[in-house]
Amino acid sequence: MRIWIFFLMSLSLCVVQSGIASQVPRIQDMGIQMKQMAKIAEMGQFLLLHTVRKMTIPIGKQMETFDIRFSSSMTVINAPVEKVKQVVTDFNHYHEFMPQTKWVEIISQTQDHIQAKFKLSIKIPLIRFGVKFVLDYYLEPSGDITWTQISGDMQGNIGRYEFVPLSENKTLLIFTFWSDIHDISFIMNLILKAQPDIELAIPVSTGALVVDSIKKRAENKPASTIPAIDQLNDKPDIPIMTSCQIPVPTLHKLSKLGTIVVVHPTQWIRDDAGNSIEVKFVSAGGMVQGPIDRVKALVSDFTRYHEFSYQVKKSVIRPTNDGMIVDWRLKLGFAIFKFNLDFSLDYDWENDNTLVFQCIDGDLEYNYGSWEWISLSENQTMVLFSTAIPLGKKAPFILKFTKMIPNSQVVMGASTTAVAIEKMSPWINEQIFLKK
Repeated sequence: MRIWIFFLMSLSLCVVQSGIASQVPRIQDMGIQMKQMAKIAEMGQFLLLHTVRKMTIPIGKQMETFDIRFSSSMTVINAPVEKVKQVVTDFNHYHEFMPQTKWVEIISQTQDHIQAKFKLSIKIPLIRFGVKFVLDYYLEPSGDITWTQISGDMQGNIGRYEFVPLSENKTLLIFTFWSDIHDISFIMNLILKAQPDIELAIPVSTGALVVDSIKKRAENKPASTIPAIDQLNDKPDIPIMTSCQIPVPTLHKLSKLGTIVVVHPTQWIRDDAGNSIEVKFVSAGGMVQGPIDRVKALVSDFTRYHEFSYQVKKSVIRPTNDGMIVDWRLKLGFAIFKFNLDFSLDYDWENDNTLVFQCIDGDLEYNYGSWEWISLSENQTMVLFSTAIPLGKKAPFILKFTKMIPNSQVVMGASTTAVAIEKMSPWINEQIFLKK
């Protein structure tokens, strides 16, 4: 009798897991060539912020409905698939290589199921708090690993790992997940209310951290070191996406699914005092409906940014021989604190469809980046925005606290680039429609 009860419980669990697995996006089923995807992921870490969908998922014994936005993070790992899978399922040692993980306890394990209890230690400025939850993992016949949350401090947590063999010793790892972070802490709720854009940046930062940690563990890489000062330049190399031989048809397909994000490899520069400064660029891209010249004119008219971004309080253009200088004032919030950012960016046209910039005065002294445009068709254009925002001595005191957040430059970069692309895109579509 007990055997039958156990069998029925296992069968029920498999049915639930199978239903969840079918709801979590599977990148390999989207008609995209994985080798082309890998080419983008080799630039750093490639991410896709999917469009929002309403889903009903099991939370413990109940079914709950959420507005879910999945985030997919991808990286190329120089290790065979089985080695990468071994790292992913090595829960007992997560505290050794997975950021913010205090411990993991295996509750039960069978051939195709692992149930594990996690405790994370989340660090935000001035505060650290613990988060506990239980996840149930299912090792699918396809080779994927899917999971759902059984219980815990978060309202929901579901996702999928995909392992795509590129060669005998090279794997494309795809990590797709969603978790509800609103109720894990009172302080987190304050931050999200004051700065809603952070909600978009956290999945980007989390996904980048997870796949990077798995990559380093699987490749057995030593901890990276800072180059000697005499080997550093005083300015970083601004990544120009259109010069990286990006497979445009692949980007076009992906842009129909959501917002594209690339987290570039870390660079180091030196300041005037001989100190090393870490620089991490984040790029975001999206498709808009309009010919490239009209889209480019709208994006480069920085005086109109207040029309779609509530944070922009001032943007004054001063024309130059090869571009413009723009004086910016942004009003930002962090928890209960409000503050202004004042800075001037020098924009130069590198070619007809690439506008690079750097900070020449103000609070963001090491801010660099670029805007790029790619014509996808007669009436479709891809807009790409890249930036790095390492904070220097001139940054407001409150903003410097963000350095305490793990992967802080990715959080700031994503909350700048991805948010700008997502707020700007409907505005551009509306402006072009109004002028037809």
